[in-house]
Amino acid sequence: MTTDPRQERTLGQLVASATQDLSTLVRSEIALAKAELSVQFKKAGVGGALLAAAGVVAFYSVYFIFITIAEGIQALGLPRWLSFLIVTVFMLLVAGVLAMLGIRKMKTVKPSPDKTIAEAKETVAGLKSAAEHPGTTVPAPRPEWDRPNGQVAAAPVVPADTTGASAVTSSRDA
Repeated sequence: MTTDPRQERTLGQLVASATQDLSTLVRSEIALAKAELSVQFKKAGVGGALLAAAGVVAFYSVYFIFITIAEGIQALGLPRWLSFLIVTVFMLLVAGVLAMLGIRKMKTVKPSPDKTIAEAKETVAGLKSAAEHPGTTVPAPRPEWDRPNGQVAAAPVVPADTTGASAVTSSRDA
């Protein structure tokens, strides 16, 4: 073992080397993660494309299912035009029932955010109150949806005099 001072590194050089090594390690880990994820994303993309193709084929096969049903009705002895008419009327009835259910569901939609509007009005009122009477406004309790389970909102403690007059008179008297 040599003790040649030219071969020993200083503390600053060791820290710089360690920092560089750590930086290289982090960069290589990030590159490995990118490579691994890109392979997974490619697999997911191919899988998604195959699922979409399966959906398209299934969509078009429904047409043939209805033709088969109509041909089966014809095989029972009805004229061909009547069998196709029966299938068409059945399909239109199903479409009508689905449309009726959809309309009924759409009528329950409320396009205005009532809770958000009420919260905004409460916030504006609270800000106005805080601006008019600084230091006397009690913070509002947490909304029900933001409370931990089982927690009950505490009743707000309102100061006896919310006008601020007692604080002004007591400061003049002193």
